[in-house]
Amino acid sequence: MNQFQDVFNEFSQLHNQKYNLSEILSFLDSKCANNYFDRDVYQQLIDQIPQAQIQQQCTINQLINVFKKAQDVLNDKISKCQEIIDQKNIEIRAYNDKIRQSQTNSINSSSKLNVEILDAEILYQGNGQLQISLECMSSVVYTQLTKRQKPVWNETFDFNVNEQTVMKFILLDTELQQKRGNGGVAYIDINTFGDQMLHDFTVNLTDETNQIIRAKLHLKIQWIYSKNKYLQDLINENMIQINQLEQEINDHIVDLDIINSPFKQAIKFQNNLTISTYQTQPNQQQQQQQSTLLISENQIDRLVQISLLLIILYLVFGLLNSMYRTLNFDFLVLFYCFLFYQKNYKLQSLLHIKIIMVMLGVALLMDIIWLAIYSTPYLGEFNANYDHLEYGLQKYQIILSWLLLFVKIIVLIFYVHIYATYPDKSTQVYDQQWNAIFGWKDIKQINVYRNYN
Repeated sequence: MNQFQDVFNEFSQLHNQKYNLSEILSFLDSKCANNYFDRDVYQQLIDQIPQAQIQQQCTINQLINVFKKAQDVLNDKISKCQEIIDQKNIEIRAYNDKIRQSQTNSINSSSKLNVEILDAEILYQGNGQLQISLECMSSVVYTQLTKRQKPVWNETFDFNVNEQTVMKFILLDTELQQKRGNGGVAYIDINTFGDQMLHDFTVNLTDETNQIIRAKLHLKIQWIYSKNKYLQDLINENMIQINQLEQEINDHIVDLDIINSPFKQAIKFQNNLTISTYQTQPNQQQQQQQSTLLISENQIDRLVQISLLLIILYLVFGLLNSMYRTLNFDFLVLFYCFLFYQKNYKLQSLLHIKIIMVMLGVALLMDIIWLAIYSTPYLGEFNANYDHLEYGLQKYQIILSWLLLFVKIIVLIFYVHIYATYPDKSTQVYDQQWNAIFGWKDIKQINVYRNYN
């Protein structure tokens, strides 16, 4: 607000006095770098001041309030668009991880059809109760019986299907069944849903002649025949939305720059920084690509594979030490590590990396305490109070314990290096679980497959 007041003080310090709109416009022109303030924007601002258009006059304070409101609205729109873009990028990362997992695990997805029967509008007279019969492939399923007035089911059914599948919907009426009739029939070819998207629509149920519509059935249907293609389509859809949002941000930035053009010399540094940040930054995807250039995911995966070799070395020294020491916690750490590598020879989750680092830190602390207590009597010269054999075995145990400690330190440093060099940790979808569990940040759950499990 002060920035606007300082500039308008050059026009007049009597901000509650009314001035001609043409005089104010001439002043704004003089404050712009090109000596021209956009007329369309100026007209939109004046339209928000009551009676200003009719009287062709307004006060400076009224105009300042309109400028400030317009600036706040545009900044808010930019911020919301950017939040949506960030969320879309997180979703894209989730879909890419799912695709990578399916390729890694060599998953051959079956063709699955999801049908949700919601409600119906009945167009004929009667008093019987209603239910829907659905025939698909060799299966026949039924909804629950419901009342005739505004029938609602909200029931979901899953089927394994092929490209020749045709669904048959029959409206069963307890009153008509006594006469061996039904309330209407509809046939739907599964290829109608070949785009793998969720379809929300109404289908007409007709009589035997297929001419009279007896009811309208509300359905939600989704056919998934390729997980990877479905996920790739979602990625493409999100990319299109991101591009649209980025264009919307650019439009808002242009409007914001026009509004601020007479006040650029007076606007504080942080406001200029806000605008320039959006103007100079590339889109979010380019930023991710640039950060990925620092270290690629393939390099990260190679580091994880090397860390597996270090874990095996950790196991070897742990087994040697177990002949003399009880290492329950160390074997718990090793079990968790191997459980992680059994499913992920590539880095699929930073959450597991964090847990492993914490467990290794605790194991290091326990080793340091043990060595501080037990190593002192056996590292000096031979003490006659000890048997030679016992003394040799104890000294061998201390040496192995120090080697085990050294291996743990190397493994922990390696995991810290993996985590520190991972690009764009904020959009690592599995890493969000950590924040969600401990309540550090509100995380929106991502429904990767919508109606498909």
